[in-house]
Amino acid sequence: MSTESKPLVFVTGAAGFLGFQVVYQLLEAGYAVRGAARGRKIPLLKKAFEKYARFEVVEIADIATSDYTAALKGVGAIIHTAAPLPGRTDSNTALKTGIEGCLRILREAEKAGVKKIVATGSMITFPENAYGPDDWVPVTKEQAVDGNSFVVYTAEKKFGEQAMVEFANTHPEMEITIFCPPWIFGPLAPGFEHIVPEPDFAALSTNGYIYQLLRSNNVNYHPLPHGVLDIRDVARIHIAGLNPLIRDHPKRIALGSPYPANFQDAIKYISDSRPELRERLADPSTAPVWPSHKLDIDFAPLEKAFGISLDSYKTWKETILDAVDTLIEVEKQWIIKGFKVEVPTAPPM
Repeated sequence: MSTESKPLVFVTGAAGFLGFQVVYQLLEAGYAVRGAARGRKIPLLKKAFEKYARFEVVEIADIATSDYTAALKGVGAIIHTAAPLPGRTDSNTALKTGIEGCLRILREAEKAGVKKIVATGSMITFPENAYGPDDWVPVTKEQAVDGNSFVVYTAEKKFGEQAMVEFANTHPEMEITIFCPPWIFGPLAPGFEHIVPEPDFAALSTNGYIYQLLRSNNVNYHPLPHGVLDIRDVARIHIAGLNPLIRDHPKRIALGSPYPANFQDAIKYISDSRPELRERLADPSTAPVWPSHKLDIDFAPLEKAFGISLDSYKTWKETILDAVDTLIEVEKQWIIKGFKVEVPTAPPM
């Protein structure tokens, strides 16, 4: 598509780890972008992308209840990355917000005449070793209400995705795609340092697990072997979903890397390639060892429908080293500003 033919894209969660990367790649590709944020993130997001004339920020205070009329004016496509994170609110509220937030954006898109919507799902909504469009993890709403924060998060993602699939099936005039990535790691997109002008470890999202590799007594690793994928690949796949010529494909697609992602290897990569960090590194023996360190997913739908070839993915080594480099740069800026910086001991989520 030429720049002139590219639609104005509305991105929810634009100040988040993934949403920010999506906005950055869209702008670099010549799209005009309207990013949604709230509260103190709004001026930070404006600062981060101030060099792009095609970027603007709108406030969406609550994805499940806000009025999107002005935000969607002139919009030709939506990328919906926003989702409540585990443990931020009570179970009932999290579950309701997760489901209603997904439906709200679709209903508002329908009202505004937006027919192309790409949304972020999650690999945790698939049962182990089953990653088809109709496979769902067997968690119930009742289990979610009585469970821990991670069970709640799993349920809100599952039932939110199911609501979107049902909506897509009853609105064939709208092209709705749900990409379900595994654990997302990788470098912070250029400009993200403005989102974290002071230590804000929650803002690092899943990348917090990478940052914790730089703590010698670290024991925190992501808790389930649901595979990983470089954030740059996740973002470009979402953007590939905007292609107006793509229509015949599953509504829900599992994402993953063709490369194994072993955290013992990750620590070795950092030690070998960044020797100045060796004294900080976690003990490799504390890293989890799973039967497999990559997902057995079908890459054919992505390659056939969206043109994502197997040889185009970032390797695990690239993901780790590029992530560490950007985290170190942000850490240096915090130290220059006079903040006392210590890698947290608590897991990021």
